[in-house]
Amino acid sequence: MSFTIIFLVIFIALAFEYINGFHDTANSIATVVGTKVLTPRQAILMAASTNLIGALVGHAVAKTVSSGLVDSQFISPQVIICALLGGIVWNLLTWLLGLPSSSTHALVGGLCGAALASSHGQWSAIIWSVEKIKDGKVVMEGLLHKVLMPMIGSPIIGFVGGWLIMGLLYALLRGARPRFVNRFFGKAQIVSASYMGFAHGLADAQKTMGVITLALVTATASGTFATLPNWLGFLRMDKSLAAETSIKQLQNPHASPPQQVAAAQVLESEGLRLAPGEFQEAFLALAAKTYAKADTAADAHRSAALADGAHQAVLAVEAARWFPKLPLLGPLAAGKHTDWQKTLSKEMLTAAAAGKNPLVVAAGKVHDLSPDVPIWIKIVCSLTMAAGTAAGGWRIIKTLGHKLVKLQPVHGFAAETTAATLLAVTGYYGMTVSTTHSITTSIMGVGCAKRFNALKLSLVERIIWAWILTLPAAGGVGYLLVKGAQLCGWIP
Repeated sequence: MSFTIIFLVIFIALAFEYINGFHDTANSIATVVGTKVLTPRQAILMAASTNLIGALVGHAVAKTVSSGLVDSQFISPQVIICALLGGIVWNLLTWLLGLPSSSTHALVGGLCGAALASSHGQWSAIIWSVEKIKDGKVVMEGLLHKVLMPMIGSPIIGFVGGWLIMGLLYALLRGARPRFVNRFFGKAQIVSASYMGFAHGLADAQKTMGVITLALVTATASGTFATLPNWLGFLRMDKSLAAETSIKQLQNPHASPPQQVAAAQVLESEGLRLAPGEFQEAFLALAAKTYAKADTAADAHRSAALADGAHQAVLAVEAARWFPKLPLLGPLAAGKHTDWQKTLSKEMLTAAAAGKNPLVVAAGKVHDLSPDVPIWIKIVCSLTMAAGTAAGGWRIIKTLGHKLVKLQPVHGFAAETTAATLLAVTGYYGMTVSTTHSITTSIMGVGCAKRFNALKLSLVERIIWAWILTLPAAGGVGYLLVKGAQLCGWIP
């Protein structure tokens, strides 16, 4: 694997993010443009700033994409390139047709199809459902919980929510003058559109961030970045080749005590090399448990003390951040951080009671630890998405803001508030919910509250078919691209 391949992955990922701007950021500002509350230029500036804030606040969705959907052993930069191209092909096709299809599901479909081809047809390469520890909590990960269930549920919630909020507004404003309603909600929609941009950044702008993070994690763990120049050190992730090899050694139930001690020494050394964070704490905690398993009490005590210090350092870093201190953003930014010594002790006791190898289970938990997304990736992806919206988002804006249903500011306010709340909640829990699905079904619900025949049903039917086909179509393109690369010898 060469640096050229890594930079090619980043370039194509940013190209996908740029094209994503045609779809998803355009979706997030379509209503405020369609109601003429803001000009296109004003809406783009607002979307760029609020998207950036949302992307900087959370990282749950990016962590899902980077480690929660496919088995990383079947992922390489070449496979990621094929996955991205699968999503890009479908995005461009639906953009040319003016259909607001989901860039989220195009990316997920391409990634799953490419992973399936890379594993030579092993369906286990796709993580369907698995239990993981994230931010101190046991959560269910995988395609079923993070993609398929939200894909079905979010359009229903968006439609019903839009219908209910619009119905409530109709009841409250029954005797109000139309001029007052338009003036008031013309101003209120600026707030709801900003909320929509923030929620989009929190939920949807993170997908490509997760892909780039996955590529950098893979390159770091494979040893590609071992000789990386200092000025490119920002590309290196926390799990090095040495740490990855040691964790896999501990996942071997037949590893001897000397092999376990050697692996623990590497993990302790790698942990001390890292800045305060979950990887440092997890490595040191696993080293302590391994030393204890190998009956080297002094080493176990030393590593345990280091792990405890690492945990306190993580808490101190979090306390120093300013996001959690803000009343509105705090609940989104703050999280319960894992105490890895306590977590591994609990997992090992449970494993022993179930007749499993406790150390193997503990190593597996550390192996599944998801990396945080570096700040430079967040900023670059957010700005790239904003540029894409400025360049070509008007086809989708025209479909949602003008063709689907005739919108007034009060309708835009109801649709944006519904969709943004749905995106903010699901983004907080790391679900890959589509901005397209959320805002489109919210607009449909608002239109039906006005009157059922206000919707152009022929257009609705075309949109729904685009949604249904997105996952398998993008997955099929990703699968075929990997198979073609395998025939050419580019991918083993």
